[in-house]
Amino acid sequence: MSRTTFIRWQLVVLVLLALLVGLRACQRRAHPAGEVVVFADMAPGALYHRVLVVERPVRLLLEGVGARSGEGPAAYGWLLRTADRRVIWQMQPQPGTESLRFRVRDTLRLAPGRYEVFFTTQGDVPRRTGFWAWLLPEAPWARSRRDWTLRFQVLDDAASLRLEDGRPQPPGGPALLWTAAPMPSAMARMALLEVQAPTRVRLYAVGEFDPEPADYGWIEQLPEGRRVWEMTYAQTRPAGGWRGNRQVLDTLTLAPGLYRAWFQTDDAHAFGNWRFNPPLDPAAWGLTLWRMHPEDTGVALFDPWERLQPALQLTAIGNDEHRRTDFVATDSVSVLLYALGELGTRNRRYDYAWLTDSTGTILWEMRRSRSVPAGGHPNNRLEIAALVLGPGRYTLHYRTDDSHAYGDWRNGQPEHPERWGVTLFVLAPGPEALQVATEAAPSASESPPTTTVAPLPAGRVLVDLTRVGNNEHRVQAFTLDRPTRLRIRAVGELSISGRYDYGWIERAGTGEIVWEMTWEHTRPAGGDARNRRADTTLTLPPGSYTAHFRTDFSHAYGQFEYPTPDEPEAWGLRIERLDQ
Repeated sequence: MSRTTFIRWQLVVLVLLALLVGLRACQRRAHPAGEVVVFADMAPGALYHRVLVVERPVRLLLEGVGARSGEGPAAYGWLLRTADRRVIWQMQPQPGTESLRFRVRDTLRLAPGRYEVFFTTQGDVPRRTGFWAWLLPEAPWARSRRDWTLRFQVLDDAASLRLEDGRPQPPGGPALLWTAAPMPSAMARMALLEVQAPTRVRLYAVGEFDPEPADYGWIEQLPEGRRVWEMTYAQTRPAGGWRGNRQVLDTLTLAPGLYRAWFQTDDAHAFGNWRFNPPLDPAAWGLTLWRMHPEDTGVALFDPWERLQPALQLTAIGNDEHRRTDFVATDSVSVLLYALGELGTRNRRYDYAWLTDSTGTILWEMRRSRSVPAGGHPNNRLEIAALVLGPGRYTLHYRTDDSHAYGDWRNGQPEHPERWGVTLFVLAPGPEALQVATEAAPSASESPPTTTVAPLPAGRVLVDLTRVGNNEHRVQAFTLDRPTRLRIRAVGELSISGRYDYGWIERAGTGEIVWEMTWEHTRPAGGDARNRRADTTLTLPPGSYTAHFRTDFSHAYGQFEYPTPDEPEAWGLRIERLDQ
């Protein structure tokens, strides 16, 4: 082929390419004056959002192209009025449409206000990513993604509105009391409410049920913890998008008292992490409460630091400390425990609080599942617990590990670093119901101060084999003159493969073991994984018995070689008579 011929062929190819480009351009509809393209060139697996601000009444011609799957719309747009959270327009395929690609064309009149414009391409199944996206074909409905679009044309004065970028706006308004929205994955948020007179509130919740609860909330009365309202599948209705999205709009009458509003999400499908098509009000994912009227003062947010004086405080606690304080309740008293600490996932605890009674029984302890973020690092957690304590002696504890505490924040510090620790507030009848028994004193976590425990009434304690050190075998006999219900508490060292520090009870004379401490019948005691705790009741017939507790050569009271248990002074066995 001559050079001239080759050049001619090149020119022919260039002309053909130019014709194809021109043909493609002609296929694209020219935008008439006043038309605005809201969304185009969208990819599967996303939620798109813009804000439409309307200043004067206006008429719009809305046009869009979406996609549907076998279960319904998979890629589509809609308009939400921000003020009242109402969906005023949504792309829907015409009845009888068989094509996976559908087109809409509607005329809409908008009043002045703010509108949220959304377009979702999440679909109704999780989008494949990574290796699976390469190996498996994409969903049929996603093949029309080049055509997905949403545009509008102003039929009146174009200057009456403007289109802006911005984040979806959560529920609000002048009567707003509190909102947890929008809630991301693996999150919990709460608020304390004080009701001074019978009051009605409006509540709006958007969450996930499939059909079991995944993202949901409730309102409980304190200190009893009785739930006065709870989000359930039966009381909710579809929230749009994926079938698991549910919502409820309700009113609730609250009697005078203290309440806690709570909402929690699991680790998938929530705001900012949609696995499926989101609800039509994505930024409302969570729980929102409104007063019935903006001027209503019968209900308000409750902050114990503003409304109450601390009765006991173990705060501003640094690394490697174990503080405690004893106190006595002279009457039945309702208390609020405000605890700030470091709690990891999978029940790992680093800096935490707990409350014990005179027998060493743990009445309350910090748990991540009952806490909310406290600012800074994700492991900075806040827990607020309400309890009713009967007359008696109690001990409040707080322990830290060797890093990330007050004065030494190796990660982000919490919002209120000076509160790192635990604070006790008295709700009723008043602070005079508590008396501090000893002063709080810091010490090293490996050798915490011992607690003086007030003796129980005569005849109640049958056996006390506690504070057992290394290489000991303690024995104590007791006799029952009638069938008796006993409470057995033991703290020792056990693993799945063996027992090192443990207790048992045997019948005198025969050696028959009537109770023994095993891995299967114990639970974690805090600190090292081999620290185990038993707390059970047992009814024994009349007769003579012998209680035993044996330790090996390492890791026992006074010489813990590994992280200590929550109750080091309880290392051993204690038996109480429950029957009078």
